[in-house]
Amino acid sequence: MKVSNCYYIIPTHAIGGAEKRFIELSCFLHRHEKRFHFHLIISKQLHAAILENNEMAALLADGPQVISYDLDENVPVKRFQQNLYEFVCRYAGPDDILHYILLFPGLCFPLKHKKTVFSLTESSLENVNFNGKAMYLLNALRARIVDVLDPAVHNKIRKYLFFKQKRILLTPGSFADTNTFMPAAAGKKANHFVFLGRFFFVKQVVELLQTLPDVCSKLNDAGINNYKFIFIGYGQLEEKMKNILSQPGFNALPVEMIKTGRPQDILSKSKVFFSVQLRNNYPSKSLLEAMSAGNIPLVTDVGDTRRIAAPEFSYYVPENFTAADISNSLLKILSLDEKVLQQKMQASRKFVIDNFSIAASAKYYAGIYDQLGRK
Repeated sequence: MKVSNCYYIIPTHAIGGAEKRFIELSCFLHRHEKRFHFHLIISKQLHAAILENNEMAALLADGPQVISYDLDENVPVKRFQQNLYEFVCRYAGPDDILHYILLFPGLCFPLKHKKTVFSLTESSLENVNFNGKAMYLLNALRARIVDVLDPAVHNKIRKYLFFKQKRILLTPGSFADTNTFMPAAAGKKANHFVFLGRFFFVKQVVELLQTLPDVCSKLNDAGINNYKFIFIGYGQLEEKMKNILSQPGFNALPVEMIKTGRPQDILSKSKVFFSVQLRNNYPSKSLLEAMSAGNIPLVTDVGDTRRIAAPEFSYYVPENFTAADISNSLLKILSLDEKVLQQKMQASRKFVIDNFSIAASAKYYAGIYDQLGRK
């Protein structure tokens, strides 16, 4: 049996949803899919971040070969793409499969590799400016296979590139490790309300934080106590959030902002998970992990969010939510009979188990590589 090389190329520095998903996927495929040899080409910074995360470091110890690069990113986009592609070419032969995550060498001419996949993980094309949209379209045009995470983005890319529709595929969804993200025993859940993700504008994390003085006041008036808001993550807005939390009116609130390599320990005991993104929450990996750990989703009702946060166990707020929207939803959840609350938590977890397994994603991607390998 011929065994092909497949290289994952991830051009970022930190562990976000896309990075975590494809690193976990590559490790799963490395263990279970023997038709291919898998390799990870990542930055030294991302490699260091993985090694600092005990869970991911252990996963990668039994994973694909890691090849790390150290390139100057303070150069024009075209030069960075050329430098990264030249680095890739040192290791990958012309007949190998290259799977690019987030970035494709669309500005490089010529490309020696024909067996290429580009994964576009953007939740909405409105998240980027005109140049960003143009780059995504160019990448999709030049890649052999295009893998698009969001259904609306998938439809737009297929409309623009109508002549290659059959090679523009829709990802079956993200996934969560349901053996790692598990709920605490019945009765052990606390009144903890969690945000987990990158701190940047699409997530509306600052907007959520700014509602908390009024939200806490409403919870206190309703006799709710022993509650806590927990923000887990890092990113561009981290310093701004710290400054907000140091202000009068915030510094006495039950709010924590932390970083952890084991979010499952917090999610197992929490009751509510916030996913309040602009435009779409589908298919947020952190939301899936929270649901797997038995959390009730409190989400913005936008895009394809209801495909992941179903009405039978989720609560919705408008995209431009207010403190009243957040507090009213929390009070509805906290006023549920314990039996009903447990049923919703169990339904949330079961939805992930039934619809978002890593095995389904692995089968989808292995099918793409098999198709490319036969060409």
